[in-house]
Amino acid sequence: MKTTIVYRYALILSVLSGILFSCSKNNVETKPTESDPVLRYIKELGYKDSQIKDIGEEYLVDEDILFSKTSKPDQSILDKPKTEQYGTANYVGYNIQPNILVYVDPSMNSYLSEINSAIGIWNSVANCRVKFTITTTAASAHIRIINNNLGAGVCGAAYFPMNGLPGALVRININQIAGNSFAQRTRTIAHELGHCIGFRHTNWQSGEPQSGVLSDNGAYFDAYHILGTPTGGDANSLMNAGQCGIGATTLSSYDILTVQFLYPTQVPVAGTVPVFRYYSRATSQDYFYTTSLEELGNGTNGDYIFEGVGFYAFPNQPANTVPVYRWLRPTWDHFWTISPTEIPTASTLEGTAFYVYGSPINNAVPVYRYFNSSFGDHFYTKNLDEGTLRAGYVLEGIAWYAY
Repeated sequence: MKTTIVYRYALILSVLSGILFSCSKNNVETKPTESDPVLRYIKELGYKDSQIKDIGEEYLVDEDILFSKTSKPDQSILDKPKTEQYGTANYVGYNIQPNILVYVDPSMNSYLSEINSAIGIWNSVANCRVKFTITTTAASAHIRIINNNLGAGVCGAAYFPMNGLPGALVRININQIAGNSFAQRTRTIAHELGHCIGFRHTNWQSGEPQSGVLSDNGAYFDAYHILGTPTGGDANSLMNAGQCGIGATTLSSYDILTVQFLYPTQVPVAGTVPVFRYYSRATSQDYFYTTSLEELGNGTNGDYIFEGVGFYAFPNQPANTVPVYRWLRPTWDHFWTISPTEIPTASTLEGTAFYVYGSPINNAVPVYRYFNSSFGDHFYTKNLDEGTLRAGYVLEGIAWYAY
């Protein structure tokens, strides 16, 4: 695994159900043969041929990411950004977040102290909606932690979130980590739990094509920078790869900032509610925003994918706020506007979505509006970097002010 990074982002990247993220030091493999759907998918993610190894039932990518050959990949991946501190578009669903249940397999009973310490690392983050709790009932658990002999040099492995659920399995290689210190054993477990809630390796993108550059497999890269994080490396990140037994044993300040950004627990202003953000790639490429979790729930990998909280707005109309009207355009693009006279041609008014400010008052921040003319989609974000670097989207101005 590479040891430096270029940008710090929060990854928005669809993953397939058979991805297993393995944290290792070394492996020996053969070069992949002619492509199949999973191999084509991996290449569409932008990985170079030299980074892909065929190891039997799985492809090993970039030294420690496993893709099951039995997976059914989502081939509509191309219009998604790669971002860092790295994560995935399949965030843990909002109604799962307050209490992620972890079951410790009997094979890991001798490591209960390390597991509790690892859980404590994440649970100690203030203003973070993700919390882990150990359960003694395997059937109700969201995540199982088991011992698995993954081979020499491989310390642990974990699945990413899918369809609103955390990554379901963490494999810890006791044979590999037994000789490490207590802090380093804890670090391995905490690192894998980070994958389960959507973190990729902090040092993952080094040497990869940067924003707006085509890789040697023709995959387009666009990315957005998380405001408040640096654009250089983070040697102190617990989520750096290739550091089993030697890595950071606590979350860096930017690890903390990123998980708070992805999973905030506190509304920024009394009376506001989260506006949940989704993106559909399988049908008509369309961003969707709603204050009602019941509309699309945790999303589905094949249609609208849950992308977390876009911003915060008011469900009712306080003084000095204006309604945001929700329209459905004939192209199946959802369109939001505060202007009662901005009516898309032949569109259907679906009602008032929420309430915002029409000017920068009460510490509200701009929410920017972008448009992609190639497939007629509008995109709204309070992160100017995100929209500017998103392929094909052109800034149309400030849509409104929110939190």
